Amino acid sequence: MQTLWNRTSPLPAYPRLEENLHSDVAVVGGGMAGILTAYALHARGLRVVLLEADRLASGVTAHTTAKLSAQHGMFCERLLRDFGLHLARQYMRANLDAVEQFRALVREKNINCDLCDEDAYLYAAPNGPNLAREYECALLLGAPARLTRPEGLPFPVREAVCFERQARFSPLRFLAALLPGLTIYERSPVRDIRGHAVRCDGGTVTAEQIVVATHFPMLERCGLYGLRLRQERSYLLALTGAPPLSGMWLDAGAAGWSLQRSGRYLLLGGSAHRCGENRGESYDALRAQARRLFPAAREALAWSSQDCMTLDGVPYIGPYASSAPFLHVATGFGRWGMSGSMAAANLLTAQLTGGRYPYADIFSPQRFFPSASISAFLEGAGYAVRGIGRRLFVPAQTAARDIARGHAGIAAWQGKKYGVYRHTDGTLYAVDIACPHHGCELTWNDDEKSWDCPCHGSRFDYTGRRLAEPSKAALRPCTDFPQEV
Repeated sequence: MQTLWNRTSPLPAYPRLEENLHSDVAVVGGGMAGILTAYALHARGLRVVLLEADRLASGVTAHTTAKLSAQHGMFCERLLRDFGLHLARQYMRANLDAVEQFRALVREKNINCDLCDEDAYLYAAPNGPNLAREYECALLLGAPARLTRPEGLPFPVREAVCFERQARFSPLRFLAALLPGLTIYERSPVRDIRGHAVRCDGGTVTAEQIVVATHFPMLERCGLYGLRLRQERSYLLALTGAPPLSGMWLDAGAAGWSLQRSGRYLLLGGSAHRCGENRGESYDALRAQARRLFPAAREALAWSSQDCMTLDGVPYIGPYASSAPFLHVATGFGRWGMSGSMAAANLLTAQLTGGRYPYADIFSPQRFFPSASISAFLEGAGYAVRGIGRRLFVPAQTAARDIARGHAGIAAWQGKKYGVYRHTDGTLYAVDIACPHHGCELTWNDDEKSWDCPCHGSRFDYTGRRLAEPSKAALRPCTDFPQEV
């Protein structure tokens, strides 16, 4: 999927792993968090091997809105309620420091990545929520916040909480400047980690320390991350011809619209939903909003992203599990992966080099659940039960002959259910409808033409090719499915 970032800033290619290696640290995952961590550890003099299953930064990093901000939506009051003042201040300070460290790296290495200071606004529409309490909590946490009533905007705003001097940038241009000198292998998916051995198809990396910075943690046997994470998709349009707009804007209401400039483009985001629950209207809703706000604008690009969400809204960064002190994790950044990735690199570098990171406690993967997250835990378990139950006990409701071109449905053939897509040329493509990860029944995403898992967020294209983890396998195609059933 082409985005504003990978269209204009392709990264260099690297070879597959085809030998056995020894290193001080193996970093699994070549997104923003993995590359920043590998760069920081390499700068400390450690031998680091970075392993990426596909191409560097081809996942969420290439599909981000590219905000560098400690303003993370309606979160300050929730943080204080769930974690208390001390830990909530750790979260705020870690993200404010992360923004400054991006600036420092850009200055130090003279990186041309279009980094631009911007104020970040959480705004309330005329019928939106009251932001006074959120503003008070932001001040308690040490945020550079002010409550304002903006005017002259192309959309109505009653009030807004402004975090001053945040930033935006071009993420792939930034990362390109960090790659020289790193030992990197692409198209080298990690199949397993046993002890200190990280096994790929073409070789094994044996390392003293291992960092798992994949989008969804890959090891099922420890940490219970499959029960503590969910995945959401959100959608973006890049518009040309829209009026100038300074600042980065996020709607505090249920719609959650986001707006910001990037060069000559205006980025309009929103339409978020849990993975596996899309009704095929996400891009339509964005385009309708674009017409309402900017009737003269034109769509240049459209893309979506997948965000990994923790139960309590705070990433898991630190020891993967108490039983494996040499194994570390960075995951669950939600919609705030840029600042979260820098915080992860800082924390993990300190832990792996004997240093101290003052904000580690709030990110601990072993932290106790706040009471507010118990319902989210039970909700996630319910999705898994319903997903497996639907596959086993709910019959197929669609006849293959009734599936229109460019659409899909679940149809039965010889007593088994299949996910069936009719190509625009009329050809039917049938795949096993059970997710290889844990067997949940997949659902069709008509916007992305993909089969999505509502349980843990695995995604596959209509031929069965895996698009997103945690599944490690593709879907089995049904090669003898008849073209008309």
